[in-house]
Amino acid sequence: MAARTTAGAAAAALALLALAVPARADGGPPDLTRFYGQRLSWGGCDVKDAPPEMRCARLTVPIDYARPADGTIELAVARVRATGTGAEGAAPKGSLVFNFGGPGASGLTGLGGFLADTAALARAYDRVSFDPRGVGRSAPVRCGPEAERDGGDSSDDPPADAAEARKELVAQARRTAEECRAATGKVLPYVGTINASRDLDVLRQALGDRKLNYFGISYGTRLGAVYAAQFPGRAGRLVLDAVDSLTADAAQSALAQATAFQKGLDAFLADCAAQGATCPLGATVAAVTGALDDTVARLDRTPAKTASGADFTAADLRTSITDSLYAEQLWPLLAQGIADLRATGDPAALDRINKEFAGEDENGERAADDNSREALLAVNCADDPTRAKDPAAELASLEDRFTKASPMFGPDQVAAAVSCTGWPAGTDYIRRINRTGAPPVLLVGTRGDPATPYQWAGETARRLGRGVVLTYEGEGHGGYAASQCVRAAADAFLLAGTLPAEGASCARETPPEH
Repeated sequence: MAARTTAGAAAAALALLALAVPARADGGPPDLTRFYGQRLSWGGCDVKDAPPEMRCARLTVPIDYARPADGTIELAVARVRATGTGAEGAAPKGSLVFNFGGPGASGLTGLGGFLADTAALARAYDRVSFDPRGVGRSAPVRCGPEAERDGGDSSDDPPADAAEARKELVAQARRTAEECRAATGKVLPYVGTINASRDLDVLRQALGDRKLNYFGISYGTRLGAVYAAQFPGRAGRLVLDAVDSLTADAAQSALAQATAFQKGLDAFLADCAAQGATCPLGATVAAVTGALDDTVARLDRTPAKTASGADFTAADLRTSITDSLYAEQLWPLLAQGIADLRATGDPAALDRINKEFAGEDENGERAADDNSREALLAVNCADDPTRAKDPAAELASLEDRFTKASPMFGPDQVAAAVSCTGWPAGTDYIRRINRTGAPPVLLVGTRGDPATPYQWAGETARRLGRGVVLTYEGEGHGGYAASQCVRAAADAFLLAGTLPAEGASCARETPPEH
């Protein structure tokens, strides 16, 4: 049974918290007693498709941890109780808190869909997740029409030349930043991983857990790493899957991702060709590659039409490809979708992939509580201290490198390098994390991960100081859901504290639908 901390212990813990929170002007730590002393009141969940066993609550946290009297926000929390709950109502190992990535992914929406994958943990842990500050149901970041364009050109007539296009891209980024400030208000400067990590520690205490047991995926690995750095003495068993970089700025991250997505595309093309006559795009790598290139060229000349009458462009096809590279199970759907488009001009299958990944309905509308695009921008900008002095010149200097790294994705991906133009410089705390002093952490790196390149797992392990990297020799974003071998190793660590040996790996597993 997990130890339950008392109110006295909570007060004593505040002295340690001062190490991670700015001190008051008089030199003392901020008084956070009322936040660390709260208990959660669980009730029903107003969440689409929530499983009946999921219960929800609200956690109160300060907007600014340095000045807790200046106002509070509430965070949405969800829990599924352990099936092995004891007589006193406590799970044998307490809580396991999940973050499903983004930044901007809703924990309340994601928890129900992850229950089957984590079934082996159900007896031992209450499975918990939350919408971090700025996300979904937790004081969400709001922006406006510029953010809704999702990187597209905001004018009716596109710029006449490359230099003008760069200037317009930078201007659009500035307009988005201003719209986010105006629509979100005073919470916006306090959105980011540093404060989300502090919220995570308040949540740990409110759940009654002495240590935080945690499972972070993608961006969730950044949050877990920051927690280990801020609260090393309170870190329990941490699993980080699809490991994010702690050191790359926006340009470096975008270039690494463009390169990794190109490698993922090459793997998809080779995999389809290896199936011979069953591949709908051709029986050789040259034939499959040629079919894809021809389809892109066709869409550049004349976009296809979706069922709603909207244009389906080459950029939309590239989005379908990037979406599908997140999971090998989608590769057959992608190949057939491209083949259908070539044969009939119908992009329905590809358009469906895009809408499902974007959380959109048939009309391209997102749910009212889905602010994942805005939250992703706000959190990434809060976490990145680097800003280009001349963003347009920065774009010009990077375009060739991005195109050489990825002919398919580089020209689009380069815009991410200046996406934080107009935002104040973010924290440099995450860049400086080094040897946290936390207990050993299990990191899972997938060799063919297109979104969080494999090398980031090793880099983050070194930064944490006591990390063991388990390699999944497969494709797609994340290893736990894709590999029974990875799942068994992670479960063994969470249940028994058993870490894999240094250098351990799991062989690629063929997806059932493949």
